[in-house]
Amino acid sequence: MPGVKPGYVLDACALLRLAQAEPGCEVVRDLLYAARRGEAELVMHQMNLGEVVYCIGKAHGWATAQRKRGEIALLPIRIVPFDDRLFWQAVELKATFAISYADAFAAALAIALDATLVSTDSEFASLGTRIKRLAG
Repeated sequence: MPGVKPGYVLDACALLRLAQAEPGCEVVRDLLYAARRGEAELVMHQMNLGEVVYCIGKAHGWATAQRKRGEIALLPIRIVPFDDRLFWQAVELKATFAISYADAFAAALAIALDATLVSTDSEFASLGTRIKRLAG
């Protein structure tokens, strides 16, 4: 449909890959540029944002994690807070598939928005055709 922006859900792995300049970070970088131009919509569940921040905190200290949290807030990513519907969808996915609890939130959000999930995590393969996935 004309005027409809493709939607992408970022999981923690995708954003961490970008933050650490790891191979594949170009995919996330290009999506961020597209979002800045208004050509795509990027979203992330609050649970996955927390995962990014605590991973940075564990690896580099809490002060660095807080700084990165501020930098992430400047990116064109809409953070989706907890709500009952997504919470129970994530719980069902976790109970049904071999994925982590945090990954269940990214998957539930991608399903709810009919968006493409951007991740490097191979766990999402267990969901098969339930999600559209772009490897970052």
